[in-house]
Amino acid sequence: MDSPNNTEHGCYTEHGVSGFGVAAKLSREDSMDSTFVKAMAEEMMLSIAQKCMDSGARCIGHIKSHIRTEAGTIKADTIGVTHGTYSSGKLDHAVNDLYIAINSIIQGIKEDVVRKATLDGLHEVAEGKGVTVVKEKEHTYFDEFDFVASKQEYIKQLEEQLSADD
Repeated sequence: MDSPNNTEHGCYTEHGVSGFGVAAKLSREDSMDSTFVKAMAEEMMLSIAQKCMDSGARCIGHIKSHIRTEAGTIKADTIGVTHGTYSSGKLDHAVNDLYIAINSIIQGIKEDVVRKATLDGLHEVAEGKGVTVVKEKEHTYFDEFDFVASKQEYIKQLEEQLSADD
């Protein structure tokens, strides 16, 4: 029941859950193989988790990424810094461009803090690996059922989404 004096509602209470999602196109002059992309994605997941915890999060619900390329798909996720990361998938060959969607679900901090931690983790890790964030856009929550389109169709959808502001 809401208290008339309560200015924080729902997921914005100290025990509530906040989320943020972003889609981005990443590019690198040197080609990226499966090993490189998995390591980068895992590092991003841990960086975001650490930034959230450093900002006062009570716990990490789930931070996950889904990377699509013309050579295959890689997923990475974490449920907290102390839990490490997990990644799966592979690329058939090295690529210069990839599309990544990241969703961060965090308990105990507000959405704008989750947003900042997610974007900072994305950018800092990418830049540290020599990868450019070509374009980014807030993205709605995704799950396995969202990926029923072919690789080519999904990449086309992401390109359209990211070029919508042009």
